[in-house]
Amino acid sequence: MIAPKAPKPSAADEKAAYDLATLRDREQCVRCTAFGIQRDHRQNRQAGNTVITNLQCLCPTCHTWKTEHPEAAIAEGFAVPRWARPEWWPAYRFGIGWVLYLTEPDTFGRWWTEITESTATLLMTSGQVGTR
Repeated sequence: MIAPKAPKPSAADEKAAYDLATLRDREQCVRCTAFGIQRDHRQNRQAGNTVITNLQCLCPTCHTWKTEHPEAAIAEGFAVPRWARPEWWPAYRFGIGWVLYLTEPDTFGRWWTEITESTATLLMTSGQVGTR
């Protein structure tokens, strides 16, 4: 079943998403914890996907690695394939492990739900979860 399309975020919504991702990631690279970050789309940017669940902070070195190694970036949790929904695609955070990003913080102020590596693998290999 195809999910209904979400309304496209406005320019103000996109700016807020960038600001919240920067705050969530504490202005550090989620892959190596370096400072001097670039805000990155986990799934390549397209109209309507500049949302908090699709953004992450990467340092220039890790951003270059992601660009040069797209399949590894997907497998290691730093990119989302075109067919998947970013909010349902596992992300990896240095020092934390596998997570699913949330659209707003939970009652503890966390912007993600931690998941096990086996759950992340299942989500990434099932081919059923996260389709558009």
